[in-house]
Amino acid sequence: MIKLNAHIGFQFTELPFLERFRAAAKSGFRAVEFPSPYEYEATQIAELLDEYQLEMVQFSAPAGSTRGTTGICASKQEFLAELTHAVQYAKILDCRMLHLMSGVSLADLGVTADSSLYRRNLRYAADFLADEGIEPLIEVISSNEVPGYLMSRFEFAEQMLETIPNLGLILDTYHTELLGEDCLRKLNQWWPRVSHIQVADFPGRNEPGTGNIDFRKLLSLLEDHAYQGWVGCEYRPQVSTVDGLDDLWKVMKPTPPEDDRW
Repeated sequence: MIKLNAHIGFQFTELPFLERFRAAAKSGFRAVEFPSPYEYEATQIAELLDEYQLEMVQFSAPAGSTRGTTGICASKQEFLAELTHAVQYAKILDCRMLHLMSGVSLADLGVTADSSLYRRNLRYAADFLADEGIEPLIEVISSNEVPGYLMSRFEFAEQMLETIPNLGLILDTYHTELLGEDCLRKLNQWWPRVSHIQVADFPGRNEPGTGNIDFRKLLSLLEDHAYQGWVGCEYRPQVSTVDGLDDLWKVMKPTPPEDDRW
């Protein structure tokens, strides 16, 4: 059975952040993800996960104002400090996947995300995280959505996946389609390396079922491959999160489980 997790950076944003854990659990989710836990003590988030019986799927290494530092941080010592900080959180949150965001180029601040530096840091991070039992992830994010983002082409991601064996891919249906690619074809192409999937329809980045992506085919493909991971709901609710959940379940989960939790 396909497992949906809440993305509480996009869902339940009607509520203060720390209240979204309860809302996600109450709505039937068993797991959550969000980009940055560092604004809060790790133990505070861990207590919420435990209280509401939620799993933490993945989060990002410290990203700062540049949407990641893997392609920006020239100091190995500083980059190691960021990774060590992320690992500390991951262990407290019992999270086994970490997204290494590439960073953006910001001309007005004189910041340039460099592909050579990104390759170097990504290789180093992948080895470091492997020793900690944490899987490093990359994601192709369209520069139309995040201007200046370095990891914005599948060709570049494919180079990284081919040269770094323990690297995993987040496959985001919306970003894939926004880049002019077929998300089902890309999922098939890189299946052995896909570690996490995020869903939003295209166009609009709203709930599955509001756009052109055939999510029934996506679910069938995941079932054919016996996918064991989570599917993150990284979409922008059209009205409110709760109001759109019934339609989400109809598209993504035709047969509800007996305990009504996904």
